[in-house]
Amino acid sequence: MKLTAGSFGRAFMLACVLALPAIQGCTTSTNPRVTAAVEDEPFYAWFNRLLDQVKADPNYKRIPIDTKADEEQFLIWLHDTYRHRLTKQEFAELVNGRYPNHRNEVAFIVSKFP
Repeated sequence: MKLTAGSFGRAFMLACVLALPAIQGCTTSTNPRVTAAVEDEPFYAWFNRLLDQVKADPNYKRIPIDTKADEEQFLIWLHDTYRHRLTKQEFAELVNGRYPNHRNEVAFIVSKFP
């Protein structure tokens, strides 16, 4: 799959919707790990399903991921966990460490990993 500004922008939007109600604009990244996540078709399909589940859950609260660096890190953690480079427990510890008031949201995401 060829990485385009549109697909990258959509992936970033999806990552941020997990954390933010909306994101404006289209961003690009030179981080090869972000590019790998966006180009990973099975991950991207899982990610889209996760987004749908987040949107459908009225109890899911916004995780305050407010910078491009944080957005990229969150996407990398998701991808690494999906690809078993991080365990679900390691993912939860990382995200809970950075965003301690969002344990329910982290548990929700962890429950959706294959």
